This record gives sequence, C-alpha cells and structure tokens, in this order.
Amino acid sequence: MTEAGEGLVIVGLGNPILSNDGVGVHAAISLASVFPGAEVTTIPMIGMDLLDRMIGHDTLVIVDAVATGSSPIGTVTHFQLPGQGLHVTSSHGPDLQLLLSLGHSLGLQLPRAILVYGIEIGTEVPYGETLTPALQERLETALQDIAADIHCHLGPS
Repeated sequence: MTEAGEGLVIVGLGNPILSNDGVGVHAAISLASVFPGAEVTTIPMIGMDLLDRMIGHDTLVIVDAVATGSSPIGTVTHFQLPGQGLHVTSSHGPDLQLLLSLGHSLGLQLPRAILVYGIEIGTEVPYGETLTPALQERLETALQDIAADIHCHLGPS
C-alpha cells in the first residue's frame, strides 16, 4: 500500500500577513496531516516558482482565497481549468495556463491532474497573521470538503 498523498503536491497561495488572504497557506499546512505523503508548499501567488514545485508530481492541488462576497465565508469552490480567479492570473508573473504550457513545451513531467480550490473570505481583508474568527470557525468544514474531494480524485490507496 502506498502512503496517502504520494505523488501529490499541495500548494497554498496567499499573503500570511493579510489575515484571511492567507487561508490557502493555513489550508495547505493543515492538509499535510491528511495526506502525509504529499509535498506541501506555500507561495504568495502563482508565478514561475510554482513551475518548479509541480515538476514530478502526479497531482497538483492549489488552495487560495476568493473574495467574491457572494457566498458565505468559508464556502469552498472547486474551479475547473481553464479557470478564473484564485490568482491564476497575476500582474506579477505568468498565469497558471502559461506555466503549464511552458512546462509542456520544455518537456517537463507535469501533474496529470490539477485541482484548484477557493475558500471564500468575504470582501474585507484586514492586516494580521491570523484568520478572522468568522473564517477560523468555518475552516475545519472547508478543509474536510477539500480533503474529501481530493480523496475522490486520488482514488483508493
């Protein structure tokens, strides 16, 4: 039997000093205990450094904050690629689709499956290194939803 999460890389996106914007960072760190064989990493946003982190993995999971204000705080959205939001487009570097295209053109071994999750944080993003009480209260449920979906995509161990 293989270890849960083998071949899986979980990337948490977000700024850890902007309170709820760092929820992807918190989520990735928490998901490490659910998928002990996974590589877990955090970065502020999608950019060239993500390409290095996904090479050689079968499945890439990206978790980030979304701030639509149209769903309750803590709601999880599973984005389909090509997608929008979730820093998949950045003014500071290439977007996810461009990174994947570049990786394929370079002949890199990229993940076959890419799962992108957004956790609703509301529209106010205060400074601080901790999540707001409203998001903290709903984070465990969001993590359970994400973990269950990842397990479905990974199939039996």
